[in-house]
Amino acid sequence: MKKQLILLTGLIAGFTGLTLATSPQSVKAAGVYHTVKSKTANNTAFHWNGSTKAYLWNYNLTQKKHHLTNYPKTTWYASRVLKMTNGTKTGIFYYVSNKSGSVKGYAWKGYLTRGAYSSNSAANNNNTDKSTTTNWVTTDNPGGIPHPTKKELSALKSSYSDPYEEDAYDLGVTYYQDLPIIKDFMGTIYNSKLNSTKPDGSSNTKYIKVSVKPTDQQIQDLANGSLTFKQFVLADLNKQHIDLSAYKSWQINMSSTPIYQKANKQYAYPKFGDYTITLLAPQHQ
Repeated sequence: MKKQLILLTGLIAGFTGLTLATSPQSVKAAGVYHTVKSKTANNTAFHWNGSTKAYLWNYNLTQKKHHLTNYPKTTWYASRVLKMTNGTKTGIFYYVSNKSGSVKGYAWKGYLTRGAYSSNSAANNNNTDKSTTTNWVTTDNPGGIPHPTKKELSALKSSYSDPYEEDAYDLGVTYYQDLPIIKDFMGTIYNSKLNSTKPDGSSNTKYIKVSVKPTDQQIQDLANGSLTFKQFVLADLNKQHIDLSAYKSWQINMSSTPIYQKANKQYAYPKFGDYTITLLAPQHQ
């Protein structure tokens, strides 16, 4: 009788364990998103805004399918707009595909700009929906810097009108226009002492320069802000197949021609778009 009770108890315990092991999870796994609300987007056209963090994801945002940096000139068509959450974070996403439908996925709205791609498309979070004849010169922006930040204008205002500070103004403009690109090299360490203006030819240091000079129209667009410097550089880096995530722990510096409307049209304008990025590997620091 004792043996039968022991056997019965063991079987019950076994079945209980089996039931617990095979019962479905009632709570969604951390990081897995699900749709809260969805509506049609009527194939609204969008294009990539230039962020190197932009990906197309699978339906629950757990797998990256496509890096949007590989599709800089693609027009994306949104068939649905969705509010999605993982229980902690909530965001708005578009389900998009290219014209042929061969590439598709879910993209966060912050990585897309409304409108079909064109050579003058806005490609960052600044408001670049400006006319190509935009005049950026104001009392607070005497040099006419396209899309300046308040911090930049505050830092540069005093140096513009001082003839002894002309170099300081140009260096300041360069610093603020280069900084967003430097930040896109994920995991790098900014080092202002790295020499990016006089490459020494050392194999320890990597130099990335503009591969294709901008056209006259692009130069004008850079000055007017309808083409941002960040957009131009990221597109050029993409042409060179530069992976911005491949330089973790590298030191970085950058130099470029300062872009502002009051710059010398004979000397400075033809150099708009020029840049050099300097990278020093961790083992040589």
